[in-house]
Amino acid sequence: MKRKSLAILVISSAVLIAAAGIILTRDFGADTQGRKKHLFDFEVYYDAGQSLYQQGRTDLYSADFASGRVMDYRYPPFFLIALIPLWALPAKAAAYCWFLLSLLSIIASAIILNRIQPVYKNRIAVRAITALAVAQYFVMVVHYGNAHLLAVFLLFAALYSFLKGKLPMAALLMALSITIKLTPILILPYFALKKQWRLLWLTGLFLIAINLLPSLYFGFTKNAELLKTWYRHVVTDQEFHEMNGPINLSLKGQLRRYLSEVDYNSRVDGDVNYRSINFASLPQKTVDRIWIAIALIIYVLVLFLIWRASRQRNTNGDRPVALELGLMICLMLFVGPLTSKIYFIALLWPVFFLACLAFSSPSPGPRFIRSVLILVAAANLILPLLPGSSVQRLLLVLGADFFLNCLVMAALAQALTSTRQAFRSTDVARQIQSPSPTTTP
Repeated sequence: MKRKSLAILVISSAVLIAAAGIILTRDFGADTQGRKKHLFDFEVYYDAGQSLYQQGRTDLYSADFASGRVMDYRYPPFFLIALIPLWALPAKAAAYCWFLLSLLSIIASAIILNRIQPVYKNRIAVRAITALAVAQYFVMVVHYGNAHLLAVFLLFAALYSFLKGKLPMAALLMALSITIKLTPILILPYFALKKQWRLLWLTGLFLIAINLLPSLYFGFTKNAELLKTWYRHVVTDQEFHEMNGPINLSLKGQLRRYLSEVDYNSRVDGDVNYRSINFASLPQKTVDRIWIAIALIIYVLVLFLIWRASRQRNTNGDRPVALELGLMICLMLFVGPLTSKIYFIALLWPVFFLACLAFSSPSPGPRFIRSVLILVAAANLILPLLPGSSVQRLLLVLGADFFLNCLVMAALAQALTSTRQAFRSTDVARQIQSPSPTTTP
């Protein structure tokens, strides 16, 4: 009977996945005449791949290399070279393969979390709260076909390898994640705090090696030129993309919308129906200086909190490193220069481990954490269902997801600074262990 039920489950899942893939890719590569379609971020990658593979172009960061000035190619050369097998496929076949890769990334991320925390009480409650808290972000990222899903999976795999003491693998995976999306680099100071010097220099070496690999295709000089152009295009000259891309939900974006006038009418793609919410009209340069100052202070305070909490827990041996890493993930989303809504899929890690802690302990600390998780789950269930595009745009400019991330950060801070008795009262705190001391150089 169990085998029959399992077979039915597998077959049903396969049918649903196949149907979802067909729906998502049916309009891919076609002119929809203004209708919304799926996987439009992947369409940018595919258009760029066609320019490279079919047309032989090497001006990766030209406005017409991908899908236009707004939907331009913004990744290092390695990403485009690594996926050449996809660019050789017909459009819909490539899109379907990307859809399957996205699903595998989600499944693998869930498996990683369960391997780190294989035993916990109230499994239904933990999984339900986790799913409700992050589901909307995963639906969005699969719908868009954005590579951030792959980057987050690589980040989770890197942190899992670190927790298991496999430092070379952790460094390689971290380097790959940073190469695809630069923001995971903000987690590296945590490893310096933990004196994981071997992991840091290995990550640096892998970063150099990975980004030199396209030299085999372009030649060393051309690849170096492309990397310089990428840095200028994405890192130093990102003002155009920040104004015309997704609403920025990091601290920088919040401060700009609240403290300065944002001219949404200047957006070149026609998506201009956003409400101004600023209560001050400071110059943008002033606001950015405020952002840098606040971000630096918060970053240092979080590192200090982790350091102090680690020292206090040394007396009873409880070292919930997974929670510390969860706090660093939230911090990455908080202080990063650009955080779009789909970036919050990374909350899967901190929310899951907080849920394991909160629903496995009756202590006062986890009671606060339970309240936060229930609030975040309820908000992410209800807010996306509110009718009207004007309401959804208002939620974006207000930064609802930014404030939910702040709540998760507060819950993690509470978890890490709870009394030792609170940690002793739950098996979870003892099960989320740090790497073996033998892995520290």
